[in-house]
Amino acid sequence: MTFLCPRHRRMFAHLSLTEQNDLWIFWIEHAFTFCENEDPEKVIAATGSAFDLACLARIHHPESMHVELTLAAILVCRTLQARGNQISASHVIFRALDSLQSSELYRHRPSACCSVDECIEVLLSPSRQQAFFDDYLNWPAFPFDRASSQPVVVVH
Repeated sequence: MTFLCPRHRRMFAHLSLTEQNDLWIFWIEHAFTFCENEDPEKVIAATGSAFDLACLARIHHPESMHVELTLAAILVCRTLQARGNQISASHVIFRALDSLQSSELYRHRPSACCSVDECIEVLLSPSRQQAFFDDYLNWPAFPFDRASSQPVVVVH
């Protein structure tokens, strides 16, 4: 599953890393607004675009945007799961892991924030995702908490 069309992928591939990071922030800020407005389709579009952009940036800059890729993957997966689309959510996780694991030279190298290995561990452990999310994004709440997105059946 990809979120950016081939034309936009080509266009964004030619941006500098700083421009790619700025665009990622722009989409994540919009995703926050869409979460507040309870518009999951737009959340998927914004976070999916941010996710694709982070994957794209890592092709040319494998030492960068691993935290951004992880955050976008968490957000788009949570939204897809809340919409009942577990298959697409799993596909996003597989793509994220593939992107993170493709840069073996940088996996163990510490960076200013966290390592690629830590990002991989977070993606593989949903129980760690909220804390990771809280550490790197200053949103007031973790969107689409699994407990609140599950249907409730009341038995009398």
